[in-house]
Amino acid sequence: MKHRIRTRSLQVGFVLLAGIVLFRIWHIQTADKFLKVRAQSEWNSLNTVQPIRGSIYDANGGILAFDAPSYDMDIDLQAINKQSQAKIATLAQGLAKIVSVKESTILAQLQQPNVVWLRMYPYLVHVPLATKQAVIKLFSKLGMQNDVHPYKTYHRIYPDGTFASEVIGFTDQHGHGAAGVELAYNKYLAGVAGSSNFTQDTFGNPIPFKPITVKPVQNGDNVYLTINSVIQRYSEQALAIIQKRFTPAHAAIIVANPNTGAILAMATIPNYNPNYFWHYPNTTLDTNWAISDPFEPGSTFKTVTLTGALATHSINLNQTYMSGVDVINGVPIHDWNVYGWGKLTYRQAMIYSSNVGFIHIGQAEGVQNFYKYLNLFGMTHKTGIDLPGEGSPLIFPKTNLNPVDFATMTFGQGLAVTPIQQVAAVGAIANGGNLLTPYVVQKVLSPSGKVVYAHQVHVVNHVASASVMRQVTNVMVQVVNNDPQGNVGVIPGYSIAGKTGTAEIPKPTGGYYKNLYNLSFVGFVPANHPALEIYVTVSEAHHTAQWGDWVATPAAHYVLQKSLAYLGIPPSSTTSSAVAQHHHQYVITPNVVGMSVQTATHILTRAGFQVRDIGTSGNVLHQWPAQGTKAAAGSNAWVFAPSTTKTGEVQIPNVTGMLMTEAMHVCSLLGIEMIPKGAGYALSQNISPGKYIPVGSSLTVTFGPTP
Repeated sequence: MKHRIRTRSLQVGFVLLAGIVLFRIWHIQTADKFLKVRAQSEWNSLNTVQPIRGSIYDANGGILAFDAPSYDMDIDLQAINKQSQAKIATLAQGLAKIVSVKESTILAQLQQPNVVWLRMYPYLVHVPLATKQAVIKLFSKLGMQNDVHPYKTYHRIYPDGTFASEVIGFTDQHGHGAAGVELAYNKYLAGVAGSSNFTQDTFGNPIPFKPITVKPVQNGDNVYLTINSVIQRYSEQALAIIQKRFTPAHAAIIVANPNTGAILAMATIPNYNPNYFWHYPNTTLDTNWAISDPFEPGSTFKTVTLTGALATHSINLNQTYMSGVDVINGVPIHDWNVYGWGKLTYRQAMIYSSNVGFIHIGQAEGVQNFYKYLNLFGMTHKTGIDLPGEGSPLIFPKTNLNPVDFATMTFGQGLAVTPIQQVAAVGAIANGGNLLTPYVVQKVLSPSGKVVYAHQVHVVNHVASASVMRQVTNVMVQVVNNDPQGNVGVIPGYSIAGKTGTAEIPKPTGGYYKNLYNLSFVGFVPANHPALEIYVTVSEAHHTAQWGDWVATPAAHYVLQKSLAYLGIPPSSTTSSAVAQHHHQYVITPNVVGMSVQTATHILTRAGFQVRDIGTSGNVLHQWPAQGTKAAAGSNAWVFAPSTTKTGEVQIPNVTGMLMTEAMHVCSLLGIEMIPKGAGYALSQNISPGKYIPVGSSLTVTFGPTP
């Protein structure tokens, strides 16, 4: 019995011992692994190298957005809060003066509870070198030099402020694209961060003879837009006049090349300055009125109805009807002048913009064909433009359509489409039948100049034959030439195809507002060989009669007339010798980058330019206008070859005497933010020419009439 108990005890003891040994082995293995990982985390150092975001350029090579060196200022708030209230107040007063905000705003930031490190957004984030130095000087003066820590980063700069902001977009506080091209092409612009991984000593230095793993940084690619800055400027000037005269709720102008779908200008009001995007409401930042919100187009839509009816041989333009009023299911629908014009042809229905005439045209075409051409013209789906936030059209389902709804749709009420859809649709008429995808980016180049992306013209649909489109074009030319509201769209020497629109604005609860309208004009020129298409829309204009001819057409006339002269497109008539002579005054800019200043000056002078330079020795680093740009003979050409180069700094040019557009291009190329005051020619600047300032600094230029 005792033997059996002893044996059992030994067995239990062996089992316990084995268990203890196994537990110890497991503990050592897991504990060692944990300690090893912890030790490695303390020995290893991983440093991330942020890429420089790619730049954005216009069609002529002018820079619209770029990264400049800047600094984030981190404040040790725990250390600050140990200071006296008087010293904290002095600090707040000094910082408020440096960043130009109220002292109370800064003081509230410095008095936040439970914050160790304060990064004061947006006041001390992405600040230029001058601001960094002023902040450090202030802290040192107060004996708090160890309580602020600057970190080098990059700051996104939009040198032309609000210029084309709805296309360019902006980057958020983290440097990510948040709107426009900045968002749509973020994967190209952002680049790829690099890193270095090494074993460090207790001081954070690499241990000798240990390997250092380096992943090279890939800076962002550069994006080139289709936007022509001169035409964009004309469009924004026209909108400024509309804003001043009519104070609309919003408005937009789009200029396109109907043969390719390239957007040459896209301007809206309201707009914003992407350098200070946080000052604007989300409704402004998130809305590009040229593409985002569909609305009832009114009579500009009649081009779609007419095309479908002609393409299906449902009508001919010489057929007649009685204008004035039509009754659909007991509902009377009148022409805009109530009583009509008596008996008209369908051609005249377009010229007089007769709603009754288009009800007849639509009924002859039929619902099936009408919807077929809605789809072919791209009115039932988004265009696919390469910008974020494009709105979707609102079209009655064909199965639920009643006769009254169909009647109003034929003349552009009771359906909603976006401005960019109308540009694409009328572009198909202009180019002979092809619906094209509109686009704002022509190419993307790597930092080394390799083509990463190049846009190819994309044909969505072939809408109708060239002969049908010629018929519609000819009627649109007669609309402009014989407009009963006046010939405000006519440009002497040029054949312009166009159509106006005056559309009621629906109430959210049903029905329409009595005195609110969307006023518009769409057209292209020269009519038989189109080079430019334009769409102008103005919503809720005040202080005027509610006609597209009175509000939208003058803006289109201004932009087209200026753009035709700038592009050197000759008139079809030889009687306008002044315009023809003006055409021969344009020259093409040669490439002089890499040449000596003397050689570049000689070549540009022979090409017909007046040469101005920054620096008189060395080789040309940059030029403006860019190679291949069409410019007026005798205009200025700039070459940049600073005799001395300072890292992170640029030399101030002399912009006196320049037009605002030229001065903005020169400052943009150098990485200087120009702050304009007034309009006209540059009369003075607040920093003397030749002085060096940090990249990204501002230059205030005063403009006025020619001296």
